[in-house]
Amino acid sequence: MALFSSFALFSASYMPRLTSMDPSRVADGFSHLVAPLLVILLFLGIRHSRWTKTATPVTSVCSTAAQEHSQAKKATPDATQHKSTERYRRMFFQLQNLEDYPEVLEPARQQLLAMFSHALSVALTEPAHRNSSSSSSSSSSSILSLENYSAEAMSLFLRDAHEKTLSGWSDYLERRKQGQGPELFATAEQAKDWLVQQAPVKFVDGAWLGHVHKITTPFPFRSVTKHAWQVLSEELGDGDPDKHHVTLYRKLLESIGRPLPSGHSADFVQASEWKRGDNHGIWEAAVGQLAISLFPNEFLPEILGFNMHYEQVRLDTMQVAHELTHYGIDPYYFLIHISIDNADSGHTAMASHAVVQYLDILRAREGEAAVGHAWKRIQVGHVLSQTLGCYPCSSNAKLGSESLQVLPSALGTQVLGIFRSKASVSRGIHYRSRARIGPYALHEWLLETMRIEANELDLLRALSRAKPWVVAGNSRKSLLVRELSWGGRMFGAFTKNEVTTICQWIDALRPESDSLLYWEFTQRQPVTSREAVAELQDPASHHPYVPAGNAASILDTFNSYMTTNACQGFDLGAWDALTKHPSLNTISCDRLPDIIALWFAHISLLENTINTPSRTADPVHLSILRLLRAQAGFGIESDIVAGMDEVRRDFCTSLVDIGLELTQKLSRIAISAKPQTLKQVFLLVASHGQGWESFQFANDMLQWGARPSANLGFLLGLALAFVEFKHAVGRAPNLLGPKSRLLLEAIVAREKRCLEECARELQRADDALYKDLLRGNYLAISTLPNCI
Repeated sequence: MALFSSFALFSASYMPRLTSMDPSRVADGFSHLVAPLLVILLFLGIRHSRWTKTATPVTSVCSTAAQEHSQAKKATPDATQHKSTERYRRMFFQLQNLEDYPEVLEPARQQLLAMFSHALSVALTEPAHRNSSSSSSSSSSSILSLENYSAEAMSLFLRDAHEKTLSGWSDYLERRKQGQGPELFATAEQAKDWLVQQAPVKFVDGAWLGHVHKITTPFPFRSVTKHAWQVLSEELGDGDPDKHHVTLYRKLLESIGRPLPSGHSADFVQASEWKRGDNHGIWEAAVGQLAISLFPNEFLPEILGFNMHYEQVRLDTMQVAHELTHYGIDPYYFLIHISIDNADSGHTAMASHAVVQYLDILRAREGEAAVGHAWKRIQVGHVLSQTLGCYPCSSNAKLGSESLQVLPSALGTQVLGIFRSKASVSRGIHYRSRARIGPYALHEWLLETMRIEANELDLLRALSRAKPWVVAGNSRKSLLVRELSWGGRMFGAFTKNEVTTICQWIDALRPESDSLLYWEFTQRQPVTSREAVAELQDPASHHPYVPAGNAASILDTFNSYMTTNACQGFDLGAWDALTKHPSLNTISCDRLPDIIALWFAHISLLENTINTPSRTADPVHLSILRLLRAQAGFGIESDIVAGMDEVRRDFCTSLVDIGLELTQKLSRIAISAKPQTLKQVFLLVASHGQGWESFQFANDMLQWGARPSANLGFLLGLALAFVEFKHAVGRAPNLLGPKSRLLLEAIVAREKRCLEECARELQRADDALYKDLLRGNYLAISTLPNCI
């Protein structure tokens, strides 16, 4: 994964914040008189170059020079930002322990929507991202410049971005060749500090894809999510502990003498390291990566767009690797992200391929209009990756807080004209004022060179948020209007018609939720987070699934079964217990609806165990990852990552593909009626006489799989029992074709090997989990004969 587009740690804030002005701070009487006007005038014609004045020529939008990093470390974050950072840290922990904190889903979705809107706001207004009408789309740094999608235009845009990165790298090397020292880190200690502060992002490496490609993914899009999931698999080392990216970063921190606890642990978020300096942007970025994948069925286009930007090779990644080497620090973590993310065969190519494939499928299914809407959403994900953590989302210090959505209007245009004319006679009279707005003094804002090429949206947003001078929707409460009226300090500076226009404009402003810009840009029908999360009640339709409070646990089910069937003599202490069970030598084709339901349901058993990257670095989870790769139809792991080879590989049959082949054996079903979702599969088998016991078992498995940490041992035992189930399906005559039968045999062999590795590891290292494995295996192997 490319370094997260940033050195957000180095800067407390890149977006100038419009603050209320205290007139008492203005030095002279005249400045005191016109202070309210100056709050409005300060944004009037800002040159694009002014906004990027402090950026170094070699770093990304989020990057800063080493001296800025030092200044940021000395600064004390304000109370609001500190509170917001604490909230991000808490959410960071809860999202990685989701089964224990399902209540975080609603605020997490609301936070994600706010991040989408904030990213769009930055992309639409910040010069580094703005789609300039004076430049071609191919030269713009913002994907918003591609108003209409075409694969060719997108490819050109990505190629140009890559060329800019290479050009910046060449310039950087030339400066170093000429004798200039490191530009990012002034000392080795500063580099070490930076590495530590990046840990929240690095310890969730791949998390933005953690919830994709589940059994609830609509089947027509599984070829798309499979390619996205492959990126996640490679971030997790394809099951090889030495290649696991989180492990690599932990080893890097250990090598510099700065180890940290596991990223999903409470100890990690409570570490003393986070008390040093301002790390708000890093925590925001980490939460954004965790949140965006939470609702893959709702936000798949945004996830694909995020992935496409995040996986680009970044200039700052190359610079970091170079400068770490300079200080004798192992750069390998960053070097592999340069190579594995390459645009030819690596993650960049895979990510863009997934976008093209997704839109092609959407066009074939729903038409060109659907492609246009999806493209907008892909753009949202792209700009979120581009801006996340760079421009603090300060308006979201409290979830649900209100911000303003300001869109160009006739009144807005008139207001712009009024204040532009006033600005022309205001320059040169405020040099004695000590007041500052954001990073600049008042007279700096009013310089002639800063009053040309004004961006209307910049100005309107600045005016609309200039409380108390402008109170959206209420001109009577707006201090600006009072100052322009009789008795105010600016009475007479504006005509009656001008004041009336300003009042009308203020009254037309609407306080809106912090997610409105996202809904308007994408033209989606708004859905509140409360409503969206409340719908997550069906494990056959929804991901994530939120179990009801009275849902039975797998242990309760096991104990009930043991009591009912008088199985008190079951041995929980021996490996032989895994083999002392009746074999499923035959299955009845008359029970095909039951077989199909259990087939699809069992695929869900272990898929959620790898949602959290830092949990997947131990031997058991690495074996599970290799098992999931086999189930999904990926090739056998090797010492070299597959990259685009996997995308181009033939014979990528998965267990879902085989399950769909089984559905075609049901009577009274035509090819045109092929189920498109897991829910449709369950409705189909129900209409063909599925039995109650298989129905209950299938639904139980879907629910148990939603708690992968609590049920880990049980789930492994269930999965091991289903190895025999799949052998029986493969042996049954007339259910599968010869090719599918051979491919299934290969998949099952890989699964069995991985599951036996898990069983032996638990037997060696965790007796409690091993006993759970035996319980789960016994429960499944005892239940299956009654179902099939």
